[in-house]
Amino acid sequence: MKRIRLGLYVGDREYGDRFTSCLMNHYREQLELHIFTEAESLWEDEADFDAVLLSDYEGPIGTKGVKVPVIYLYDQEENVDIQEEGGVYLVDKYQEVNKIVDEILKQIGEEIKNVRQNGCLQGRFQVLAVYSLAENEYQLPFAVTLSSILSEKERVLLLDLQENSGLSQLMECDNAAGMEELLVMAESGTYSKSRIVSCIGHLDRADVVYPVRNTECLCEAQNSTYQKLLQILAQEMDYSTLILNMGSRFVGFFELLGSCQEIYLMKSHGGLGQWREKEFFAEIEKHGDEDWKRRIKEIQIPLATSPMISCERLIEQWKWNEFGDSIRRMIPGVMSVG
Repeated sequence: MKRIRLGLYVGDREYGDRFTSCLMNHYREQLELHIFTEAESLWEDEADFDAVLLSDYEGPIGTKGVKVPVIYLYDQEENVDIQEEGGVYLVDKYQEVNKIVDEILKQIGEEIKNVRQNGCLQGRFQVLAVYSLAENEYQLPFAVTLSSILSEKERVLLLDLQENSGLSQLMECDNAAGMEELLVMAESGTYSKSRIVSCIGHLDRADVVYPVRNTECLCEAQNSTYQKLLQILAQEMDYSTLILNMGSRFVGFFELLGSCQEIYLMKSHGGLGQWREKEFFAEIEKHGDEDWKRRIKEIQIPLATSPMISCERLIEQWKWNEFGDSIRRMIPGVMSVG
């Protein structure tokens, strides 16, 4: 996707440093920033940009009318002598950065789309689920290992629906828009591709949606919202596989599970895990899922033979040892290594 070329002048250095730092940290794949210390130089190169963004600027807006959209960030308490006309747009500077980015995208013609209702997902991508009744602390490392192995041959997106899974510890995602933003778009039924892209980071070869900051929203969302989210991703993103790291049971949990082509179920080592699994299978049957036996792949996590150093190290070990080979054998078209 072509990055947006943005000419930027902010007179307030403190605000400018924080604002540009946020843009570069979270929107680098969407925006190409050209930062000016003198506004006069910006106007000389104005035609080279897709949009111009100004703040704390007292000079004239262009000499012969603006050539591209100009977004002026203003403090609502300041007296701004600028008219919102002729390609100039006033935007409140003290609001969430993602909303400012939305305004930029809107003014350069980024299309705001609606979710197509009752769209068919079949053939667009496969959806896999990872779930555990007893070994849920290993869900995330397994989901990341699975994502990494699959991404050797195809485009993979991992969505983390598990509360406090530990994903934020693996990714640099402070204040990043992520799963919460995707759920908001799905709930509203409107979205833009650039907003979707801003919610996605990278972990090894796979793409990963940044985790939620407020985990309560994962239980509050319902199956209909998650289904609309899958529809959005099918409409706009070129992924062959989505992996859902499942968490607590929200309304419609089993219906979403029923949308998955395969379910990787983590098995416990003895104890009462077998009783929990028996009840889980019985509950699946109550929901009328007659095909569940074929779709469930039982995963026996190997016992740790040495002290755990880190989640990253565990993922790397799993990926390249016998356990990784066993995962590859489960996946059609993916061969074991060695």
